[in-house]
Amino acid sequence: MVNLTKLHRAGGLAALRDEMARQYPDMIARIKVAPDAAPASLLGKAMVGAVCAGDQDNALRIAGRLMPGLPALGPLRLSPLGTLADYCGARGLRYEEVLPAARVRLAPTTSYSLPYSYETTPAWFASLPQAQFIPGWDFVLGEDGTILTDSGYMPPHPATRAFITFYVRAVDSLIHYAPAEERFVDEEVLFLSAPENNIGHWMIDFLPRLKGLALLAGRKVKLAVPADLPPRCIAMLRAFGVADEDILACAPGVRHRFRMCHIYKPGIAEPPNPVHVKFVREGLTRGMPLRITPGKRVFLSRASVGTRRIANQAEVDALLAREGFIAADLAHLDFAGQKELLGDAEVILGPFGSNLFGMYLAPGNCTLMMLINAALEDSIFAHTAAILGLRHQFVLCATTPESAAIRNKERDVIVNCEALAAQISLAGA
Repeated sequence: MVNLTKLHRAGGLAALRDEMARQYPDMIARIKVAPDAAPASLLGKAMVGAVCAGDQDNALRIAGRLMPGLPALGPLRLSPLGTLADYCGARGLRYEEVLPAARVRLAPTTSYSLPYSYETTPAWFASLPQAQFIPGWDFVLGEDGTILTDSGYMPPHPATRAFITFYVRAVDSLIHYAPAEERFVDEEVLFLSAPENNIGHWMIDFLPRLKGLALLAGRKVKLAVPADLPPRCIAMLRAFGVADEDILACAPGVRHRFRMCHIYKPGIAEPPNPVHVKFVREGLTRGMPLRITPGKRVFLSRASVGTRRIANQAEVDALLAREGFIAADLAHLDFAGQKELLGDAEVILGPFGSNLFGMYLAPGNCTLMMLINAALEDSIFAHTAAILGLRHQFVLCATTPESAAIRNKERDVIVNCEALAAQISLAGA
């Protein structure tokens, strides 16, 4: 059996493709002898061979065996991985640091909070002619198809419910869905993209990319987003002053190639960069009065998500009713409803999770109370609250025994209602 690493070193990806296509019939023959007993290593190489030989039907069948439950999206392509720095450097393209790393020190905002000290990562800006975008996948591909691994907010290796990928570790390449239809868009775009159905990441990882527009002042630039961008996300763009004609909605099932694609790479969002936190806050709250209504208390539920649930929810609900809380799930509110709910809140309470990013819409000096089983698991919320001028309180909870097998921060909790009531009495005081 071919050694992928040695073959790649000897002749690159082109030689590997040719040799894998040549050996592909033998691989398939070996699998057919015992299809249910074929080892994953053989299946993996056969999948590479199928893609290289152009046998898309078999490539998708093998993908279904290696990664059950993923969508059967074809055709599949084997592409090299690279970084923006290397890609731009080899071609003399613009790639520059536009926001340097900075040391952040945040003092505790209440006696229930913690101090923080950390260093942010730099922000970079790149300009790539003839770059490509596949809607549904948060990565830019270079003119030659190189997947630019740091153009997305997460690594490209994990497959998702909506996008199939298969990492070929031996040659640091990726098998991925690459629609056969390519559409040339004679436009200059800023790569905005969107996460898969996650409003929290939209706020902390994607909206900061709009800062790239300031580096392109005076030029006609559109925002490249998937055509199925949710209405709430579009409403948030409008809060930043983005008009419909500024949005380039990219259709699914099509590779889009742009005349010029600009990328603002904000850097890591956890822990948060104060520059980006304040930028997003200013954009989302433009025109909002942001004044506390004394006594307005809001509970932000995660019921629609199904993780980090409250085991004694009925007991907590009774406490919330006594304390005058308005209970809401932001997943069920449009952006206007979220602003109305949170723009004058004195206290926001909720389980640890992206529901708490509603704090971006809250007035300064609002108190954010977070139900959590381990304060050190928080890498962003308390920090963001301090940057926004909110007061923060950890509300430490016990973990339910039946959820102990999953990641600590995903576990369900039991709220000590007596202790919570005591903390509520201090909030907003």
